[in-house]
Amino acid sequence: MNYLAHLHLAHYSNTSLPGALLGEYARGSIDTRLPPSLQLGIQLHRRIDSFTDAHPLHAGAVRALPSPFRRYGGIIMDMMFDHFLARHWSRYHAWRLDDFIGYSHRQLQPDEHWPEAMVTLVERLKQYRLLASYQSLEGITLAIARIDGRFRRPTPLPLCAPLLEQQYSAMEQAFLGFYPELQSFVLDQSRALGLAG
Repeated sequence: MNYLAHLHLAHYSNTSLPGALLGEYARGSIDTRLPPSLQLGIQLHRRIDSFTDAHPLHAGAVRALPSPFRRYGGIIMDMMFDHFLARHWSRYHAWRLDDFIGYSHRQLQPDEHWPEAMVTLVERLKQYRLLASYQSLEGITLAIARIDGRFRRPTPLPLCAPLLEQQYSAMEQAFLGFYPELQSFVLDQSRALGLAG
């Protein structure tokens, strides 16, 4: 899953929003010098990603992508699932999306535990209101295209707009079937980790 979903799931499970994003950058063994809330946020982030990648609806949507997009299918589907979460936000949260984004921005205050890349990410999320842009297909298509810049060689990601339009309905149905199962999984995992009430 991508940023919006990780933040939503952290709030849903009463866990750390910074920890949810820190999981994007923590590699290898979790640093035991981190505050417990961040350590647990990293653990939950990793379990969410593993559950998502292995889930038949997510994996099937990736397999349905034609070459050469299938190679980047995990990225495309994670971004599209954030788009569908934004589009169907009222199904999954009592707050308006803009209110949740504002809350997330206030929760995401850099400290000494953040790597520089995460500081930069959060600055961009706030400055350009990227999470809000995920609501439109144009916004998420642009966000996917920008990911091309992270690779050493050009990717087909900037050319994915026609594909997203063509497979939009099937991707949406995959998300709507998948996300409630992910929410249940997150609550189970957060309880197992001692995070939820």
